[in-house]
Amino acid sequence: MRVLFTTFAAKSHLHIQIPLAWALRSAGHDVCVASQPDLVEYISHAGLTAVAVGESLDLDVQMAGANRRRDATEEEVADDPDFLTHADLSGLDPERRTYPYLRNAFALMAGHVYPALSSDAMIDDLVGFARHWKPDLVLWDTHTFAGAIAATAAGAVHARLLFGADLLAHSRKIFLRERDLLPAAERSDPLADWLGGVLDRYGLPFTEEVVTGRWAVDPVPASMRLPSDQHHVPVRYVPYNGPAVLPDWLSEPLERPRVCLTLGWSGRDVLGADRASVGELLAAVADLDVEVVATLSAGQLERLEKLPDNVRALDFVPLDALLPTCSAVIHQGGAGTFQTTQLHGVPQIIVPDLLWDYAYKMRHVESTGSGLAVPDVDRFTAAELRSMLVRLLDESSFAENAAGVRREMLSMPAPRDVVPVLERLTAEYRRSP
Repeated sequence: MRVLFTTFAAKSHLHIQIPLAWALRSAGHDVCVASQPDLVEYISHAGLTAVAVGESLDLDVQMAGANRRRDATEEEVADDPDFLTHADLSGLDPERRTYPYLRNAFALMAGHVYPALSSDAMIDDLVGFARHWKPDLVLWDTHTFAGAIAATAAGAVHARLLFGADLLAHSRKIFLRERDLLPAAERSDPLADWLGGVLDRYGLPFTEEVVTGRWAVDPVPASMRLPSDQHHVPVRYVPYNGPAVLPDWLSEPLERPRVCLTLGWSGRDVLGADRASVGELLAAVADLDVEVVATLSAGQLERLEKLPDNVRALDFVPLDALLPTCSAVIHQGGAGTFQTTQLHGVPQIIVPDLLWDYAYKMRHVESTGSGLAVPDVDRFTAAELRSMLVRLLDESSFAENAAGVRREMLSMPAPRDVVPVLERLTAEYRRSP
């Protein structure tokens, strides 16, 4: 069969897709990966066939502008919504499980985020390609609704490929339940309005399937999975770190515990800035008898006065190779870093970037005893973080519990084992009306 993957142009979101794309390709299926032009070369470096759709997203430029506005005066940002406060779809706070809150949250996402990630030009190009190439199955990133729209326009079966906890299906279920308790005249649905308007351009009606797909391919372990009415296909998370060469020092014997400190791709690739202070993070480890491997860009390093003597700073090192040598990881809670750390059974400290499902990641590491989380990323001190790291290194329960999470992840089906499931589901839904 022909399988089309699609994501907005962010490397961290593509990384989640590549192992399954190659599993399908290795099983003999035709595979293409579509994204904005700024990700096409990176897709091709993974050995997959890339399709450019729409104009360049330039996400780093967009986020840099948003960060400048956030740092400006109150008057200048009066019309710039605080997404972290008003578009939280986690549902952990009871006040954020109400119809008014969720309606406004979906209005912000449908008015600002989703149309930016799936522009009209991207959608038009992807619909055109899908109608020409005629995929049997479209697997789309949960933020990239262009995939659902193109699949619907081309008559293809489609499903989401998740990168973390399924907040969309979870919050959508709550929203629809609360909305339907109201009189019809008092109901509104901003996400359906936006998607319906786009679908109308192709003469297609809106259905809930365009929001969540027929099913979801889910790399999140069952202990962290949210309840959902939708069918979830579990798949083991397989790290992909991009083109990499192993450094010689990685195979040298360790003289003291190694700690990885990383802010992942999200600070560079999605956020455009780090939420946590790099200086505070390094100050927390400076006087400990540990070797710290810190993945920091030139831009992050130039803001530092001095690099501690026990810190080895590199722009990039493949986490899949580095983490098995580490006793602890300090990171921002990005999907790839979090799941790679879980897969290798390394105790972790999350200094969260406050995006998407960070609250569930923090809750999971603490409930499983596999790590700790900084409760307030805007107010933590180096001394507090140092104390947390000492606990992680000294208390054996963290390593034991992290090993338990690793066993849970390894028990999930590998991408190649999921291929027959996707074949069967695609065939079943193609036969259904």
